[in-house]
Amino acid sequence: MNEGRIRGWFGQNIAGAQQAISAQAWPRMAVTVFYLLGPFFMLIERSPADAWLSLCGLAFIGRCIYRKDWGWTRHFWVRAVFVFWLWCLISAALSILPGYSLGEAAVWIRFPLFAFASAFWLARDPRILMAMLISMGAGMLIMSGILFAEFTIIGQRGGRLSWPYGDLTPGNYLAKAGLPLFCVLVALAVSARTKIAGLAALVSLITIIASVLTGERINFILRAMAGMLAGLVHKPIWSRYALLVSVEVVAVFGVFLLKPAIGNRFVTTFIEQLPVHEASPYKRVWNGAIDAFYTSPVIGIGPDNYRLLCPTISADNPDVACYTHPHNYYLQILGETGLIGLVLATVMIASIIWTCFKANLARRGDVLAATCFVVPFGFFFPVQSTADFFGQWNNTFMWSSIAFALAVAHQARQK
Repeated sequence: MNEGRIRGWFGQNIAGAQQAISAQAWPRMAVTVFYLLGPFFMLIERSPADAWLSLCGLAFIGRCIYRKDWGWTRHFWVRAVFVFWLWCLISAALSILPGYSLGEAAVWIRFPLFAFASAFWLARDPRILMAMLISMGAGMLIMSGILFAEFTIIGQRGGRLSWPYGDLTPGNYLAKAGLPLFCVLVALAVSARTKIAGLAALVSLITIIASVLTGERINFILRAMAGMLAGLVHKPIWSRYALLVSVEVVAVFGVFLLKPAIGNRFVTTFIEQLPVHEASPYKRVWNGAIDAFYTSPVIGIGPDNYRLLCPTISADNPDVACYTHPHNYYLQILGETGLIGLVLATVMIASIIWTCFKANLARRGDVLAATCFVVPFGFFFPVQSTADFFGQWNNTFMWSSIAFALAVAHQARQK
């Protein structure tokens, strides 16, 4: 694909999106345009991003009530989400802090609700799906440019970057909100014709270097591992796969050599902090979730109550460091919703991954369908440090990508 064909591809998809939008009635048209602006809302701050996601979900529910359209609830993964959510409400109501926990559990459903809206309404048209992919790419490049500017102008603070949010989370945007596109880019870089492969490789290289500069180790590892897996599942040319991995490894280690403090944070400090000994900060945080589980093993201490109860529950345990959450989804769910909640959450997560993986089995020649399962698989891989399972910022980024992956999966089934 030469340069003219690349420009033609963008023009064709943008024109297709305009055609799809103009064919809609004005209320639906407004919601669709609003939906496609999501990656830019997520560049602003957490409240605008949360409002975008929540309003899309509420518009979908309003449409379902008006049209009496509930056929989408027949899908197993949708029912698994609702069953887990119901248990979260029960666990919260039975906890010692029901008021706070019920509020957090009740509003958590807005994130899966956005996934329902994307998969069964907003992104059902392939032209809209491609427009969202382009919008996602624009947002990812803008974020990379912001991070390079911050690194050049003021440098890192404590080994981290903070623009444009003012706190240490910009790597979350690249790793979570941009993960579907990054997987597609890597898959194309190792399988497509020369021109498009070169463009995909260049963009993926630029954004992976931006991830290193943020200093966010877990988010970098998530992107790197997800990208390598995506490259394997879509007709890879093995020599090109090896070349891409080699180039990205050389680029990352080049950054480490130029900035030894970054290399020390990503390698030496990271290895020293692995949860294989009691002094590990990761292990000390995870221990708090175990204490919470022992406190109430069946129903848990209530969703999101860990941040309030950990100092009391683990007051006599010197091997616990209490933070706002235990930094692992499964341990947090185990401690806050008990064994029942963990089983239901595992079923929910597995059903989402399987729904996306079936698209890979059905249409491996389609780069979107082939790689979409990597997104939920990467987010919910059990052995990793994670953000708050019920938190606002993390879930906005994460569920925006899960919603895209599920929309791709359901389109693949229709085809």
